[in-house]
Amino acid sequence: MSDVKTGNELNTGHYFELLDRTHVASSYLRMVLGEHPVLVQDPNLMTLYEAAQDRLQELYQAVGQREAAWK
Repeated sequence: MSDVKTGNELNTGHYFELLDRTHVASSYLRMVLGEHPVLVQDPNLMTLYEAAQDRLQELYQAVGQREAAWK
């Protein structure tokens, strides 16, 4: 999935980067899918889309709450 090797030390920049990338992913998802006509007309698909957005928002909040990692 990634070239990042386990055992690399994390720093505050890594947390900020993840926070930023999560925001970008959420914004992109909303921009390209949020008002898609299929989603608007299919409640089951809209529910899946909303769940994906909710999970990204949960990730964003969880990263932001790692206060000790930011110091």
